[in-house]
Amino acid sequence: MKKSLLALFALVAGMATAQVNYTAVSPEAETVLPKAYGNYAMMSFEFTFDQPVTVGDLSGVKLYEMSDATAATEIAPDDDWRSTVSGNKVTIWGADYDGFTCTFETKDCGYQLVIPAGVFTANDATNEAYVINYYGQNAPVVEPVALELLSIEPAEETVLAATTNYPQFSFTLTFNQAVEANTQGVKLVKENPNGTEVAPSDEWRVNMSNGNTTVQFWGADYDGFVDYFTAENCNYYFIVPAGAIKVGDAVNEPFAFLYYGTEVPTAISEVNAAAVEVARYNVGGQRVSANTSGVQIVKMSDGSTLKVVVK
Repeated sequence: MKKSLLALFALVAGMATAQVNYTAVSPEAETVLPKAYGNYAMMSFEFTFDQPVTVGDLSGVKLYEMSDATAATEIAPDDDWRSTVSGNKVTIWGADYDGFTCTFETKDCGYQLVIPAGVFTANDATNEAYVINYYGQNAPVVEPVALELLSIEPAEETVLAATTNYPQFSFTLTFNQAVEANTQGVKLVKENPNGTEVAPSDEWRVNMSNGNTTVQFWGADYDGFVDYFTAENCNYYFIVPAGAIKVGDAVNEPFAFLYYGTEVPTAISEVNAAAVEVARYNVGGQRVSANTSGVQIVKMSDGSTLKVVVK
């Protein structure tokens, strides 16, 4: 009962500041609009959310033809914008005077769909404005952007038990672009990156949000709530192996995020002077030499560990 109440409280607290964000949109953003025939595309856009939503006033929905970076011409449906809801999917579509979906002739330029704030509502939370870019006929050739981790919550090298002795199995990563994610090999361990695993009651799961740029890895209990664990006075490492995050054919390098259980350890300068290095490991837990480039975890003879970066 205590676990369920804690999980429910965390869920309710999270709702208070939550935004309604879609997990996918079809056609996918930054792609060429699919054609119904010739150069004519359907005035229809399907949003997928991680929960059921209600749809409000659509009068502010706009579709623009972007002839250049500053000039925009609105493309309006013959009648009005309407919505169709099916589970967690919402289709926003422009109707003609017969009640069918409008089509429009695309040009070799950009298009922009604007959904104003407040259109979608779930549990008293609403969406921020969505601005989604498309191309009419030919997408510009761009070099692929390297995957970059922008942040992780809780922040790395913080104390997990700073506010409670029972922190949750929940780690949220935000990237600079949309990604795919899976939980294979994801784990929380203590002492060192190759140490004892601290596992949730059921399994690790993943939630995607903000157009798939935000990934939440969370451990579930048997009731489907976020599980929690008893923090100890030791180091913890949240491990995300290579391949857990994907962008096209590219995958992430392995991550090993360092945390402290109940308190920050004594500064390195105060470590017992008699302690000597006994082994080095990479973030995947494999033993390496001192000149191997990358992030290394150095194990000392007194049981302590140091995190170093070798260039």
